[in-house]
Amino acid sequence: RVRTNYRIHCAARSRGRETVSGDRCVAFPGSGGRYYVALCDGMGTGVGAARDGDSAAVFLRRMLSVGFPAGHALQSLNSLLILRGSPGAVTVDLAEVDLATGTAVLYKWGAAPSWIARGGTWEKIGTAGPPPGLGLNRGLERAGKLNLSRGEALILASDGLDGEDFPGNAGSPDKAAGELAAHLLEAGAGKSADDATVAVVRLHRRGC
Repeated sequence: RVRTNYRIHCAARSRGRETVSGDRCVAFPGSGGRYYVALCDGMGTGVGAARDGDSAAVFLRRMLSVGFPAGHALQSLNSLLILRGSPGAVTVDLAEVDLATGTAVLYKWGAAPSWIARGGTWEKIGTAGPPPGLGLNRGLERAGKLNLSRGEALILASDGLDGEDFPGNAGSPDKAAGELAAHLLEAGAGKSADDATVAVVRLHRRGC
């Protein structure tokens, strides 16, 4: 059994533009001391978007929970969308957190930019490429390595958040995960016609 040195605190807040939201955020443990946070954004709003977002989130959770590598799970989702004839139906943000080292890998597939909050400052990370389901080539998902061991907060946001600089409107980033997610949603949801979701991920060393 892998010794974990960190515990994870994840909180998400959403605002739908119709009776259901097309955004789905799931957080769950994997194998080998890994923990996953996935934000799947079904394109558009309403029942169809909710179905696509939920389907992608459930699919990834099932594969990652039993130990499939993240890249394999994402490529399988890509192939599934192609077979269904649903190219670009959903975008994916997937954070794979190593609870032994406090490091993380962030996979982005068509998703909006994410943010790191550290030392009272905000740093935008990641760029949006094409969503899954548009091609058979491997490696279309974009991955970046992060260190969350020093109290940083990782913020995942769907594209329903207004403006590239919306975190600056939420005040200090040194809030608890739930409070920070609520403030960011309030600051960024604005006048967007799309569903909006913010997820905040923090690590705390065990025993602290």
